[in-house]
Amino acid sequence: MRSFDFQPGDGSRYFIQLFKSEHGGIFVINHEESMWRYHPGDCLKFLMGNNNEWTHKAIWNFLEANYNV
Repeated sequence: MRSFDFQPGDGSRYFIQLFKSEHGGIFVINHEESMWRYHPGDCLKFLMGNNNEWTHKAIWNFLEANYNV
């Protein structure tokens, strides 16, 4: 498990936890409010919780710029 706390510069703040999925990709839990599956360089798929386009954009941009599998 890896955790990140970041602010994308728009006044919001995110705390995400990452877990490898045994079926491919990486599970991303955001503030215990939403869960996503991240496939580096490909997609960030919403799985459950609060689906927010700004959250999607912030997490996708952060992971693409900062996360190395």
